[in-house]
Amino acid sequence: MSEPSQRTARNRNPTTNPPRHERTQRAGNRDSDVAAAALLTEAARSIPRTDAEYLLVHLLQVPRHELYVGSAITSRTASRFRRLVLRARNGEPVQYLTRSAPFLDFQVQVDHRVLIPRPETEELIVRALSRVRSGCEQQAVSPKLFAVDYGTGSGCIAIALALAFPQASILAVDASKAALAVAAQNLARHGLVSRVRLAQARSLEERTLSRLRGRLDLLISNPPYVPTPRLARLHRTVRREPRLALDGGPKGANIVAMLLTQGLGLVRPGGLLAIEIDATHEAVVRKLAPDAEIERDLAGRIRYAFLKR
Repeated sequence: MSEPSQRTARNRNPTTNPPRHERTQRAGNRDSDVAAAALLTEAARSIPRTDAEYLLVHLLQVPRHELYVGSAITSRTASRFRRLVLRARNGEPVQYLTRSAPFLDFQVQVDHRVLIPRPETEELIVRALSRVRSGCEQQAVSPKLFAVDYGTGSGCIAIALALAFPQASILAVDASKAALAVAAQNLARHGLVSRVRLAQARSLEERTLSRLRGRLDLLISNPPYVPTPRLARLHRTVRREPRLALDGGPKGANIVAMLLTQGLGLVRPGGLLAIEIDATHEAVVRKLAPDAEIERDLAGRIRYAFLKR
């Protein structure tokens, strides 16, 4: 779990929507109806419009574009929406308000016990999977992946791995028992309880992980990597997220250093260590793992370290 640089609450609308529990109505059907577009304009005076859209899409369970095609909502729903906007204006992440966040092409439940998934971590998965698939093709073997997701949080990385590799065996680990409870709910939601095992561990030296030495195809982690002095300067919505998922120690590199120095020992020859890192960690990675590939995210910031055994 971690915090991308210049982090703000993720404002992207959900990529999928469950069945509607309330149908929108055409404007003018009833005097009490409120035009959705007007309601969004009103909310945008207090919070980012994308956040407002996210909340209204959640309430109405409709695709985003339907908010702008003359739809109207009942006064009761409008009141619920305004209450959510007020809470968002006061600093609550919209994903916590809706208890849901998009990740790649699926949704995960999120609340105050876990970090909100970010696009940077989606990109970590995309790049790691590309390397794993390439390795399988070169070796002409079936991708029966054995992977560990260290710092699983909501379980989004483990779920993405399980969906990408139906034959994979995955262990999702977190230091937080509360976070593991959320991950368990998400695994059940996606029908993956039998394929992803959860475990509580605070280091790679614990028996749960140390016994896997030399066996993993992939060790992937989005660890806490925010330097402690920076925590107080984070956006107020980010400060609502679990400190355990953010605080990486004085330089933000406590867990990153552990993964770089001990993680490769868990990986089999030809396997991969993939880590999301802070923009300030290039020197640490170069020192501890000179052979690591350091890559930038889509915004041009240093963000990832990949190390092959």
